[in-house]
Amino acid sequence: MSDSMLTKDEIARRGREIYERDVRAEVEHGHDGEFLVVDIATGDYVVGEDEDEVFDRAEAKDPEGLFYLMRVGRPAAHRIGGSARP
Repeated sequence: MSDSMLTKDEIARRGREIYERDVRAEVEHGHDGEFLVVDIATGDYVVGEDEDEVFDRAEAKDPEGLFYLMRVGRPAAHRIGGSARP
């Protein structure tokens, strides 16, 4: 399967795999809660506090990249829904 034919789930799986294998130890303690974009084709990544800025930096490195967005130290980049608070 070529990179252009990957499903969203496959991009996410590869992105998490690259993060766990190659990136996590470098960023987890100093960048907790920040956004991280990893290019699943090259393994390059960008980390920062602003989601749009990290995407812009990743695209500047490789305009044709396949990117996976996450938050360092979190199970997902964003939460869906809410919680009842008094």
